[in-house]
Amino acid sequence: MPLDETTGAETDAAARTVFPEWRADALPYRLEPADEGSGVRGPATLPEGAGGGPHVELPRTVFDCISLDALRDHPSVDPLVRAQLDAGVTFRLLRFPFSLRRPADGIVREIVFSVRLDGGAGSAPPRVHSIHPTREETHDEVATDVALEPQLSLGSLAQVGVGRIGRTVTARRSRAAVVGLWGERGADWVLRAPNRSDPGLDGTWEFLSVVRWDGPPGRLGALLTVSATVETARMLWTTKRVEHAYGPYELVGCQAIV
Repeated sequence: MPLDETTGAETDAAARTVFPEWRADALPYRLEPADEGSGVRGPATLPEGAGGGPHVELPRTVFDCISLDALRDHPSVDPLVRAQLDAGVTFRLLRFPFSLRRPADGIVREIVFSVRLDGGAGSAPPRVHSIHPTREETHDEVATDVALEPQLSLGSLAQVGVGRIGRTVTARRSRAAVVGLWGERGADWVLRAPNRSDPGLDGTWEFLSVVRWDGPPGRLGALLTVSATVETARMLWTTKRVEHAYGPYELVGCQAIV
């Protein structure tokens, strides 16, 4: 299945790029307690009085994609990146969203959200080039620009400065302290409630990653996983990991950023 084409103003180079809504096509999952001996720390049974437990939602079939290949002539592009673009390296900005609903009893103190990439046979493998966020405390809504300073990266409006390319992606993320880590084949984001008096994690997050191919874009597959740490008045327990696999998909219909 091809990646959905995003919507947004195409005629104004300074217009905001907004990814389309994904929740209508969401897959709901209940986060169950981890089994003893599973490698995920937690109780073998749901704590008494824990209620319905937390729920997460992941997109059902596709992620959204923005092509960055047209940036080779932009003055903010570093010569090394321009040389990579001229040599046929492909860059895509992908969104990986999920939502969390807090449990009936207790609060979610921590979430681990992971993305692992894979490609189809016979094509260049996809590689993570950069991610956003890497470290920040988020609130209701964060406006993020795609920039090249000096390498293709993502940053807040304040961080981008002269590297701003004039297009903004708006990601809605609930209040949390977020740390992101990545390697060539994937990324992990750890979200924590900022302090003990905070009501815990709840809401929607949209993580962004620049993915590159050493040549034309091939097929893209991904595995998304989520687990959480839940605190009640009597105990702290860890959930099993839920996961959903996507693709591999042909990268078609990506919106161009200009």
